[in-house]
Amino acid sequence: MPARPLQPCTTPGCPGRATTGRCPHCRAGRQLNRRLKVETAAERGYGAAWRRLRRDYLQRHPVCVLCRRMATIPDHYPRSRKQLLAAGVADPDADEYLRPLCDPCHRSETGRRQPGGWWRDEMP
Repeated sequence: MPARPLQPCTTPGCPGRATTGRCPHCRAGRQLNRRLKVETAAERGYGAAWRRLRRDYLQRHPVCVLCRRMATIPDHYPRSRKQLLAAGVADPDADEYLRPLCDPCHRSETGRRQPGGWWRDEMP
């Protein structure tokens, strides 16, 4: 029986080839990522208490500070929540460490402030 022809890997941007789906290199990387412990939102401090605080903050600050649209996200600024905790700040979710942003502005600012995206700390 003839071998199946190789097709492009289904991982976006990967130049590899495989008989079906992802190439062996991408499959190995994906399995490695599954074995890494990824914290849940609650483990990172964004549980029920944060959801209540978020709702209250957005009621008090309904306008995005960058584009003046309706705010949907209280963004930790100028330091991230993780940086505030590392610095020993007692309440990293206090109003003085937050600013209201809409979703597009939040995505743009996160990409600008954190090269590599959300999980750059976990990337090799």
